[in-house]
Amino acid sequence: MVYSPRTGILLNNELLDLCWRRRPGAQGTPPPVPGERPPSSMVPSILVNTAQGSKLVIGGAGGELIISAVVQVIVNKLWLGLDLGAAVAAPILHVNDKGQVEFEPHFPEEVKRGLERRGQKQAWRLFFLNVVQAVFQDGACVQAASDPRKQGEAAGY
Repeated sequence: MVYSPRTGILLNNELLDLCWRRRPGAQGTPPPVPGERPPSSMVPSILVNTAQGSKLVIGGAGGELIISAVVQVIVNKLWLGLDLGAAVAAPILHVNDKGQVEFEPHFPEEVKRGLERRGQKQAWRLFFLNVVQAVFQDGACVQAASDPRKQGEAAGY
């Protein structure tokens, strides 16, 4: 919980999320152990392409689904060329802590079958509570998208 006066961004390394392991009355928090995952993740990101004059500012909410959701929006927008709104709304996949792949409803069947042929084990998830917010600037044009999973709407764009 450190505030950057230069950027106005609140910094947080999420290590306090591991405090649930502390025994009542114990002094201090046990150190992280190899392979341990905190129950939440933060990935507010600013991606800049000076050669093309574009910027993508992106972040999300959704506990363990945050990284999966944000990364897939970045791939959808920057690599696959989707419109920002479509990139945010696209169904995601998530690899759980057991190494199994969970697919959001309406995820492309072709990709599911391809991963299954490569030996990926699938798991079922009742709810996908991930949401992503993003702003993309390409030259003078600015687009913003708010995740429709929570009936989000970008304000001001």
